[in-house]
Amino acid sequence: MSKILIFGGTTEGRELATVCDKLKLDTILCVATEYGREVLPQFYHVKVSEKRLNTDEIVSLIEENRIDCVIDATHPYAYEISKNILAAIKSLSKEVKFFRVKRESMDVTKGHNLEFNSNNEAIEYLLKTKGNILLTTGSKEIAQFAKLCDRIFARVLPSVDSINACISAGVVSKNIIAMQGPFSRNLNEAIIKELHCKYLVTKVSGKSGGFDEKIEACENTGCTPVIILPQSEDAGISLDECISALKNL
Repeated sequence: MSKILIFGGTTEGRELATVCDKLKLDTILCVATEYGREVLPQFYHVKVSEKRLNTDEIVSLIEENRIDCVIDATHPYAYEISKNILAAIKSLSKEVKFFRVKRESMDVTKGHNLEFNSNNEAIEYLLKTKGNILLTTGSKEIAQFAKLCDRIFARVLPSVDSINACISAGVVSKNIIAMQGPFSRNLNEAIIKELHCKYLVTKVSGKSGGFDEKIEACENTGCTPVIILPQSEDAGISLDECISALKNL
């Protein structure tokens, strides 16, 4: 029977692990944080690891557990781990099946969206504006937004690491919204209105990341979406295609 290794504490990663569990496939699910483990359902055939792995450690994990199939279901902006996964697979002495799960593409060119190729480009623009900012890109890169900390309301995961990252970046405690997403359009609208936000900063997180709901909330409130585009086109297969592949193993 095939042995599966899944990377991703994402919605896709959790769904794929659930499928593997139901199929009784021997599976390891790698998530990046303790919080990523906390939000998982109970598994019977899936082991969970919350350790961040470099390339050599991924190779060891694959070889020691005799993995036959590796699935990269990480966040589309998690460039470093995706790079490490590919490097590990290329250095293996035996061939394994590999799937990269691609989130459904989104139309980000409608309305009054502002699109930028990096956090720095978006920050330079926002420094020339006034008004409160709802930052929804997570805590990992929040230090880059320190120059805007007096205007930022940061919506991050409810974990100690996320909150500490916000505080270290200069975001005051009362401006930290620690909640598990994705969020409905109505909740996004309520937060924007309550906090009088003029801008909402987001990445192209796909349907599972609640991207549409953010854009719709902006359209209904007059808030301007500031969108950080991915570095490159995200190649891969859909979640449904990956599930079908698992069932055929």
